[in-house]
Amino acid sequence: MDPVPSSRGGPQATPPELAEWRYDAAARILFVSHPRPVVLTTREQMQAYFDQGLRYFRQHCDGRKVYVVVDYDNLTTNLDELDFYASQVRRIIDECAITVVRFKGSMLQRMAGRMIAMELHVPSNTYASLEEALEVVRGLRRGTISLPPPSR
Repeated sequence: MDPVPSSRGGPQATPPELAEWRYDAAARILFVSHPRPVVLTTREQMQAYFDQGLRYFRQHCDGRKVYVVVDYDNLTTNLDELDFYASQVRRIIDECAITVVRFKGSMLQRMAGRMIAMELHVPSNTYASLEEALEVVRGLRRGTISLPPPSR
């Protein structure tokens, strides 16, 4: 890990990537997966997770909004911090996402995603499989599926 300045003035290790980020430029899809379990318990962990996503987006996605397709397997969010987690999702929606489509994951994580979507007034877009999620993205691109505009 590369050292970075800490708030105390000395170097600290750059946190490891919490997710695997992959961009398909032809399809304008940013895929997010979690090959290893990721447990976002604290606000600091949540912010680090979303900071990594924003950094990847800025480095790889040419500044154009993309479809974000998230595999919820191996991702766990602290439900007591759902409001803060939602504020981090809002950062992604505002800067990066045409829409966010989620698939798989535990029942609790899918429920958290639906609660966040309700709080942010956006569609939850949570599906059982990658193929179902990609079919929604294809439908959005073709114009055969539409999503209501987000409200604030």
